[in-house]
Amino acid sequence: MIFQHLDKPDDDQPGLRAVLSEVYKRLISIDPDYAWTSGQWMMERKGGSNVRDTETVARRLTSEETQRDQKLGRDLDADEMPMGPWQIDGFKWCSSATDSNMAMMLAQTDKGLSAFFAPMRRRTGSHAVGKYELNGVRIQRLKNKMGTKGLPTAELELKGTRRWMIGKEGNGIKEISAILNLTRIYTTNGALGFWGRALSISRAYTKTRNVRDGLLQDNPQHLRWMANQTVDYWAALHLAFFGVALLGTTEQGRHVHDAREQMLFPPDDASLKILLRLLTPVMKAQVSVKSVEGVRACMECLGGFGYCENNEDGGIMNVARLFRDTAVTPIWEGTVSIMAEDTVRVLTDKRLGHSVVESVFGTWVKAVLKNCQDEGKFEKECSLVRSRLETFIGIVKQMDVPQLRWQGRAVLEHVEAIACACLLMYDACVDDDEVATEIARRWVWSKVLPGSLRQEQSEWRS
Repeated sequence: MIFQHLDKPDDDQPGLRAVLSEVYKRLISIDPDYAWTSGQWMMERKGGSNVRDTETVARRLTSEETQRDQKLGRDLDADEMPMGPWQIDGFKWCSSATDSNMAMMLAQTDKGLSAFFAPMRRRTGSHAVGKYELNGVRIQRLKNKMGTKGLPTAELELKGTRRWMIGKEGNGIKEISAILNLTRIYTTNGALGFWGRALSISRAYTKTRNVRDGLLQDNPQHLRWMANQTVDYWAALHLAFFGVALLGTTEQGRHVHDAREQMLFPPDDASLKILLRLLTPVMKAQVSVKSVEGVRACMECLGGFGYCENNEDGGIMNVARLFRDTAVTPIWEGTVSIMAEDTVRVLTDKRLGHSVVESVFGTWVKAVLKNCQDEGKFEKECSLVRSRLETFIGIVKQMDVPQLRWQGRAVLEHVEAIACACLLMYDACVDDDEVATEIARRWVWSKVLPGSLRQEQSEWRS
């Protein structure tokens, strides 16, 4: 978000460009003595995830107020950078990273909802005790959360907080869309990490746990469960990392990929951005929900041991903590219902100028399937995916927007099933890996095929 404004003029905020340049350097730095972290303060008591109901207000400081702060020595932040010309007053009900160096937030101005940046601390001035103080921020209380205890989340009162406006006044929602893509992809991969960790603990446990007929790893029923979990995990992994690759390509260009990798991306930049916009809410919803269920199942796998808070050896076997931490991921950055509505919004957005489901998603799917068939693999599976795609296109075309919203979670499942099938089969075609090939086939026959027509494609012991 800040990167997009580095080459823009200061306009009526003198010094903005220089400040944003320094902020950007600190945000991307890997030097712990120089790097900054940032909070994202959007949620309020009335609005929740609906930021349009934001009640926090911002006003432009008068020249007299600005001069007064300069005389008092209160016009610089804790890093000796000038403070912004806007003042914010309000209340943020759920604010992340309260111990960060800066924060992004939304506030209402005379022209509507606008985006702002502010440092967390400022100089106290020559007439105050101490050198630095919080920048008009008062911590009301820390949230007593179910999980993510290591991340402080607080209720904050904002009074006289000095800020810089980012972008045009009244254009706040458009400005923060870049943050939403990042945070949703980050949440997706965080959930995936919890799930992967729980699976690794579960696999290790099966090699030592004795059951009636020997070790748990030799139990056919348990092995089948773990195989199904692995298929779901691989699909989620490919979807999440494809989202990362799409984001990286939109920011850095196609030159970062070799010729084989570029075949997986839409040929034009406009379609690439729309595909990222479509898949981001899908992966955030589906991967986070499946991660919660996956970690819960791994906790069950360990029996009573999994239900306990195992903090020995640094808590490396504490699946209960993983479950508590994973449980927030379907809620953070928008619940599943919000992601479903967002997906429908993309599919029906006439401002894009064409049918997203056909011209962007459908074209991409068909191109990937053709590549897989050109490799001489997955003929039946590609046919099934095409059939599911045509069914999905028909649903989107036949239903109006209210009907699609009502079917929102089914829409998420359609996109997930088709996209993951394409990614898994493409991956298997790259190096003919036996495991990747089997996982791709199992995903298609269990997820892409409608439930009434599903059939087992392998012997139950395999």
